[in-house]
Amino acid sequence: MDAVPSEIDITDDGRTPLLLRAEAAAALCDTSLRTWRTWDVAGKTPQPIRIGRSLRWRASELHAWIAAGCPDRSTWQILQT
Repeated sequence: MDAVPSEIDITDDGRTPLLLRAEAAAALCDTSLRTWRTWDVAGKTPQPIRIGRSLRWRASELHAWIAAGCPDRSTWQILQT
């Protein structure tokens, strides 16, 4: 696997970020940014958080989503209730 982008590198104080940009989310899933965006539009990723015009994904949610087998968004939302 290629080097992980700086967005998900451990911060100066030893913590990983709580929210990830699309580039970092794609890297976490070992896929390209273009594929990640395609998956997001198709509803195959967890729902991102919108902050202004920016989209972010919760790192903890992505880890749980991967552990659950990467279900589509609607299935994932049902599993979360």
